[in-house]
Formats: sequence, structure tokens, C-alpha cells
Amino acid sequence: MKNIRKYMNTFIIAIIMCVIGIFCIIYNFYINKNIAPAYNYTIQKSDDYEVLLKPNNFYENEILKLGYYYAAKSIDNYIINLKYDFVGDKKANLQYDYNIDAYLVGIVKDNENQDKEVWNRKFKFKENTHDKKDNADKFYINEQVNVDYEYYNNLARSYEKTYGITIQSTLKIKFNISYTINLGENFNKVEDFIELEIPITNTVSEIKENYEKVTNGEIIQGQENRKFKEIAFYIIGGIIFIISSIIIIRIIRKYIKMQRQQYDWKLKHILKYYRDIIINISSEPNLDDLKVINISIFKDLIDLAEQTQKNIFYYKDINNGESKFFVIIDNYVYVYLLKKSY
Repeated sequence: MKNIRKYMNTFIIAIIMCVIGIFCIIYNFYINKNIAPAYNYTIQKSDDYEVLLKPNNFYENEILKLGYYYAAKSIDNYIINLKYDFVGDKKANLQYDYNIDAYLVGIVKDNENQDKEVWNRKFKFKENTHDKKDNADKFYINEQVNVDYEYYNNLARSYEKTYGITIQSTLKIKFNISYTINLGENFNKVEDFIELEIPITNTVSEIKENYEKVTNGEIIQGQENRKFKEIAFYIIGGIIFIISSIIIIRIIRKYIKMQRQQYDWKLKHILKYYRDIIINISSEPNLDDLKVINISIFKDLIDLAEQTQKNIFYYKDINNGESKFFVIIDNYVYVYLLKKSY
């Protein structure tokens, strides 16, 4: 009895621990999901360009606007303007660094018609530039690059001629920017880019944009520290839940084992000490015409059998894990059921 009480107390404690673990996980998720940001910002990125043509007899103007296809052999230069606008919803200390690189990339098709890079050369269009804005809510960057289209076309063609292969060359222009937003206790670092692709060895040329025009961001109050606490809460809650679940499972298994042992012990005790008045039967009797009275204490069944000088019939139901003891008196049958716990 003491063991059962001890296991029940441990079981209750484990249930409480399990509830605490689940509460930590749910509470942490709910709190972090409903936190209002301390700072919001919007980024707008854009580009525009002009196409400078070589002298020719076909175009009225030597400078063409963006948004059209151009005969590659007619192009002399691209004049590209890159714009990056940052606007926050309150004052902060802003620091930013940016540079502009270009990559001439040569591509061939493999046997499965997949693009494979065979050549990549880097060019520096703008060295790294650093700037800062103290107690500001915005900053703007405007940069212009001049792309000598004929130079890169000749370089790509020279590669083809030198190595005897036909490649599809593209000039990738990438405006890289990283900046920090410092609100005192809140500090956030962002990395972003604007990327353009200019086909070099195609017969026609059109600039392709590989970036999002508008993005939005936010900083949560105490973001770094909160993130650590959030992870810690999930870990602690998860550990508590797992440990308590293991304890609960072990207690349940132990309890079932104890119940089985108690069943075996009771059955053995009954069959040993009362074997003189117990008759073992191989099949359960038909009790349909009798009124069944269930007895909860086996000693009461013994007393009844001795008073009426009746035998006790014993049937073991192996499939259901039950042992049934019957005393039949006239139209009544008195039943004591000993059941195995699973």
C-alpha cells in the first residue's frame, strides 16, 4: 500500500511538471507572437538606365530609354542608376556600408541541358563606402555605373575563341549594402542587395532585375536578449515535458505491473487456502436464468458458502484476464470477480 501511495504521489508531481512544461512552451509562443515591434522600417530599391548606341543609320537618337530590347551589336554603353531608400518610423543611429561589384559569368549546357558555370571574373565598380546618420529616421543612396558593353562582349568572345567553346555570358551587377540600426538597447544588422543581369553574348539585350522593389522590416524590443530567452524557454519547457512524460510512462508501467502481481498473489492465496471448497470448472456456467449478485469481498463469499454448505465454482477467463468465483443458491448466483489490470 505504501508503494502504491508513493507511486501515486510521484505520478501527481510528474503530471504537474508535464503541465508546467506545456505551459512554458505555449506561453512562450503566445507572448513572442504578440509582441509589438519597437521599430519598423521600409526599404525601396529601384534602378533605371539609358542605353548609349554606337554610331548607326537606324536609330534617330543615340540614347535609348529602359524597358526595351536592343540589338546587342548596336550598344556602346549602359548608364545605370541605382537607388536605395531607407525610411524608419522613428529616430535611430544608422550606419551603413555599400559597394558595387560586377561578375562576368560564362555558362554552358551539360548533357542534361542544365546550366553549368565555366568562367567567372569579378570587377569592382564601386569601392566600399561607409557612412552614418546619427539620430535620423532615413538615408538615401544614389549611385551611377557606366557599363562598357563592348569591352565585356569582346572579353567573352575572346574566351570563346581562346578555348574553342561557345558560352552564354552574362554580366551580373550587384549593389551590396549592410547597415546597422542602433536604438540603444536594441541593435539590428541588415544585409541587402540590388542585382541586375545584362546578357553579353546574346544577339539582343535586356536588363533583368533580380531583387524585391519594396521590403519591410522590424526590430523587437530587446530582440537579441529576447531571442535567447525564447530559445531557453523552449528548451526548458521541452526538457520538463520529456522528463515528466518518461516518469509518467514508467509509473504507469510500474503500476500495471504491481496490479498484475497483486492479481497473481490474490489468486494464488485464494486457491491455496480455500482449495477444499473450490471446484475448478473449464467453462463458464450459463447464468441467464439466475439473478446475479456481485460480491466485492471474497471473505463474504467464503462465509456465504460455509453457511449454506455450498461449493465455490472457479472459472478462469484467460482471454479477458479474469478469475470468477460463483456460489449458486436457489435462483441466485453470487459472483466475486478478480480482474487483472493491463
